[in-house]
Amino acid sequence: MSGTSSQHRARLIFDPIELRYDFGAQHPFQQDNRLKALFDLLELCNIWRTVDAQMSLPLRAATMEELQLAHSPEYIAAVQRLSSPLPAEASAGEREARGQLTLRYGFGDGDTPALPGMHEIAAHAAGGTLVALSAVMGLAEGGKFASEEQRPLHVFHPGGGFHHAWEERASGFCVYNDIAVAIAHVLQSSEAKVLYLDFDAHHGDGVQRAFYDDPRVMTVSLHETGRYLFPGTGDVLEVGNGSGRGYSVNVPLEAFTEDGSYIDVMNSLLSPLVASFAPDVIISQHGCDAHAWDPLTHLSLTMRGIQAPMQAVHELAHTYCQGRWVAVGGGGYDLFRVVPRAWSMLWAEMSEQRLPEALPEAWIKRWQPAWEATQKEELAAQQVMGKSSVPSSFPTTFLDKIEDFPQQPRRWEISRTNRHTVALVRHLFMSSYMRQAFPVERRRTSPLADLFDLLHMNRETGPSRIRMLDTKKGPVFLRDFCPPSFVERLRPDSELRAFARLPEREHQLLLGIARSPDCALTLGYTPSGEIIGEVTIAPADEWWEGIENLYEVAIEVSSNWRSLGIASKMLAFALELDALEDMILFAVGLSWHWDFEGLGLSIYRYRELISRLFSSQGFKEYPTTEPNVSMEPANVFLARIGNRVDQRTANQFLNRVLSAPNLARL
Repeated sequence: MSGTSSQHRARLIFDPIELRYDFGAQHPFQQDNRLKALFDLLELCNIWRTVDAQMSLPLRAATMEELQLAHSPEYIAAVQRLSSPLPAEASAGEREARGQLTLRYGFGDGDTPALPGMHEIAAHAAGGTLVALSAVMGLAEGGKFASEEQRPLHVFHPGGGFHHAWEERASGFCVYNDIAVAIAHVLQSSEAKVLYLDFDAHHGDGVQRAFYDDPRVMTVSLHETGRYLFPGTGDVLEVGNGSGRGYSVNVPLEAFTEDGSYIDVMNSLLSPLVASFAPDVIISQHGCDAHAWDPLTHLSLTMRGIQAPMQAVHELAHTYCQGRWVAVGGGGYDLFRVVPRAWSMLWAEMSEQRLPEALPEAWIKRWQPAWEATQKEELAAQQVMGKSSVPSSFPTTFLDKIEDFPQQPRRWEISRTNRHTVALVRHLFMSSYMRQAFPVERRRTSPLADLFDLLHMNRETGPSRIRMLDTKKGPVFLRDFCPPSFVERLRPDSELRAFARLPEREHQLLLGIARSPDCALTLGYTPSGEIIGEVTIAPADEWWEGIENLYEVAIEVSSNWRSLGIASKMLAFALELDALEDMILFAVGLSWHWDFEGLGLSIYRYRELISRLFSSQGFKEYPTTEPNVSMEPANVFLARIGNRVDQRTANQFLNRVLSAPNLARL
């Protein structure tokens, strides 16, 4: 896909002042070394040139007003004051006041020491990400371009990514939170929705904190569990607050997670989350400290695992955001072996250029001695983190050699725990439709698949039941077991959007569900081919693992076709099969229906409506500690136990419903 035209839609933004964001030779964060090694590698690979204006974007410092979008005036004033060295002749009182200032605002713990000129340096880092995000969004702060075709779709800011800084505190090597500043500016200047994806091994706590109650920003962080690693946050149950509940997604991974498990986790979550949120732009943080050679974390990825998110985000940006994508740097403390390779891969992905298999010999000769000079300290740090088997060799290729990364002894247990974490995240953040349209690989086939095949022989061409309803708005057809070819020929009603926010995406979800061998899709549609409602029956998700013959039911009717009795008739039609008496059916109402506000009903009145709908088909409401209900008191859990379900299975289900879930297990 390489080519000049595509490269012009990608820019790299950098200013030499960013090299001064450096805490010294004894500190793990050395921006000067890693960025110089990166740019040298880019130029030697001939995929970026400093002098090529069409591949770069000018950077400026964020203004005081822009910084105040994410930081308090008092904090900014403290940063400015601490940016000037204390005069040698300073009095004892002045020294004491300076000491109190460093402690109050996070500069006194050794992680983020005050730097000379740090306000100017950090303001430029913040300004770089703000300009980058503004450019892809078409805002004035992104600069002027000769034509809209010249405006970049992708911008990479390797000197950004300071995701730990709080509104009033420096933290984790971060002074100003460039990501929060840039996102806040977009929210102030437009009606855009922003998706933030964080792949740093450390939880992106500062960005999450900045938008914890804002439904226009979804933050998704894949990171090492905080049980052992700074900042100690990022639990699955940190889901957002108030109207922002459900928009903070955290995926804490087990220490020593390897490529396979990491990529499985990412593939299970990113696409359905993006599809449900429907963002206008993606900003991703690509800290590469999840690599096995990094001295500050316990994760065990190779370059294959580091590269996978880059490729995934690129595809998601073009699928859902018209290509709008900003990427920033972040963590990465193996300065010479990991960071330059990782971020060269990121720039090659964004600019759609091909990297050579081998690293340039000139680059190796230049930077291997720099790594060797720090090797002793680096190996000691890795051994402290439990990485005593790390080989002491300098890479010669962009991708790692598999033999340099022996299998972790607890691989199966680590992968299983990560799968449980994914199960809980999917259960908490995805509607039934999303989980069905983006299924995880099942370890065993659902019995429902065999049943459907038996009933209909060939699902692509076999008979479906069809029934016609007379309504005040005209006739509506109901059809069950809809094959994909049939769904493709229909189109969604303009107000069919309860699960994916946009009708066209709702249609794509229905296609995905129709293609699933163990899901039953019933549609309501008009003679002109408009889908006005749907019912799905699908195997319960991983949260309910171990309970046989358990299926989730979900229903939707376009708001253009409500109050006509369609929902009850469609649900009854979908549940008429006698074979369903061998199954337990359940529904979680309300939590995924964000369109109820248009009905003019209170949330509790809408809950009553859902309860009455399912009760008409034999469902009973159960008190439960199921997470979607226990975390949202207005929610409702309804179930119907088939007449032929054996008592052991029924008791197992009821015990799971009525007993507190073991969240630690997940």
